Amino acid sequence: MRLRAVEVDGSDATITAPASPGASNSTQDVPLAVADMQGAVAMPTTPRTNTLATWQRRLVTQEDPFSVHKLASIGYTVTSFALLGAAAVQAMKGNFAIIPPSLEPVVDAFTVSNLVMCIASIRMAFLYRQGDIPSRNAFLGTAVSSLFSGFFMVWISPFAMGDVFYDIGISRLSFAILVGLNGFFILDTLLKQDELIEGRRDRTAEDFEGRVLMDKIGYIFPVAFGMPLIAMTGFLASVAHDRYWFLEQCRFIDDTFAGVNGMQAHIFYQQLSTSLGAAMASLFVTLRDKKLISKNQELAGIALFATPAFVWSVYTTYYFTSSLFLER
Repeated sequence: MRLRAVEVDGSDATITAPASPGASNSTQDVPLAVADMQGAVAMPTTPRTNTLATWQRRLVTQEDPFSVHKLASIGYTVTSFALLGAAAVQAMKGNFAIIPPSLEPVVDAFTVSNLVMCIASIRMAFLYRQGDIPSRNAFLGTAVSSLFSGFFMVWISPFAMGDVFYDIGISRLSFAILVGLNGFFILDTLLKQDELIEGRRDRTAEDFEGRVLMDKIGYIFPVAFGMPLIAMTGFLASVAHDRYWFLEQCRFIDDTFAGVNGMQAHIFYQQLSTSLGAAMASLFVTLRDKKLISKNQELAGIALFATPAFVWSVYTTYYFTSSLFLER
């Protein structure tokens, strides 16, 4: 039996299949569709999607599944959410007067995992995104942003790890490096924002008026809003004053402004949320690059972590700036 199909270009293709037992030796032209209906040929069916297998396949990169980056990311995520849980408990009690001493080992683990994760992220950005410079620099910027927030979180904490920054030389050197790197990468993002936005455009969806503005809010604003705060913090904490003055100013705010309770703790947790926002932004961008989430899900994920960090930054900045115009 010969099976005849029509190719896409309009030409005929004939498939010859062996005759069934008892059939004559003559051949017969049968359209593929008819042959399929008669059960002679089984047409291919669409395979069922295995969501878990898809995620596993697309998340397994050239990096070993137990690479330093992945292990550090797990430690970072666990410790950051543990600290946020502690903040939520304090918020429900309405008491931010102190940062519980029991959190010190968690903060130590968070700091180490954040440092290792960010260094590994910088390495991976150079290895795997070298063909897209704006995207590479954006990833480098989020890593440096998370590093700065983790550093300042320790700097303002009451724990032993932060005491090294009472040395004004170490404090100034740390601020100079991290503020300088943040300034460079944030400025690079602003200068190349058109390329970045075009690179994140969903080419399968119909374009609409206001898309560029929405993308600037979703991708650029979470990066850019932190620069003035980072610059001001670096100036006050290491140029105009030092760590002693900064911690005293926090206590002055607590005593001066009604309803403000624990400015040091607020800044501590706000830096945690900022670091987490930067790390999660990189995660959601990566998940979309691997076609595991849509653009809307990517933007929603970024906003989910960036918005609380922004609100908390506005809160702490308002009271701290206001206190600068008052006499102690």
